[in-house]
Amino acid sequence: MAGKPRSAVFTTVLWNGDSKIADLDEHLARLIRHAKRLRINLPKDTRRRLASKLNELTDKTLQTQLLNITYNVADRDFVITPRRLPKLRNCELHAMTMPMKGWLGEVTGTKHGDWQMYLDAKTEAQENGADIALFVDEYSIIDSDRASLIVIDDDGVAYVSNSAKSVHGVTLQILIDGLNHMGVPLSYAKLNERLVARCSEVIAVGVGVGCCRILTIDGEKVGSDNAVIYPVFLNYLAQHYSNSNNWIALCD
Repeated sequence: MAGKPRSAVFTTVLWNGDSKIADLDEHLARLIRHAKRLRINLPKDTRRRLASKLNELTDKTLQTQLLNITYNVADRDFVITPRRLPKLRNCELHAMTMPMKGWLGEVTGTKHGDWQMYLDAKTEAQENGADIALFVDEYSIIDSDRASLIVIDDDGVAYVSNSAKSVHGVTLQILIDGLNHMGVPLSYAKLNERLVARCSEVIAVGVGVGCCRILTIDGEKVGSDNAVIYPVFLNYLAQHYSNSNNWIALCD
């Protein structure tokens, strides 16, 4: 996706391979918010159109996979594209940092039509032996190529970026909503070098990656040897996705 940023808006969801999507309402709500920031007018019958597109798919597998939902401004229509779940999911990762590219206006921080930078960053990280790219701006981690970051401080507090340039993920919000239940305090701050250097865990969360622990950044070990919060997050998300109430049927 390498068009102009205001040419499209998208979201990527977990799909059961048939008619149900995990956290559908949350994804549609974010799609609407991002479309407004991008000055894109989504059709009033968005849900009906998406249901029709899903019914037209011929490669239904009845297995959980990813589904990219994109609204293209030029065509005034949605495109839905199934993708297999990545092999690197709910696992340990190595990260590489790179400068954050920003767009003007309210574009940065949305799922927009100029997504090639994120795809290129993922490729560059892999070419250097890393698994995921972390975007840095003003000496702080803002985002990654396909996940949101949670830094667990040595006192057990979960830190999330307070930057407006961060893409606020649906999976991140699911965990944020459950932090109180898990007994983990939450704070929003700059994820700067000092915070990361003293942290006990760095965790990447997203629809595609699930919940992953980052072991190294630019070849340097981060966090402690023993993960405490990471397995709690893994268990919480597993319970979330095993709850049938969180899977909504997209029907005409």
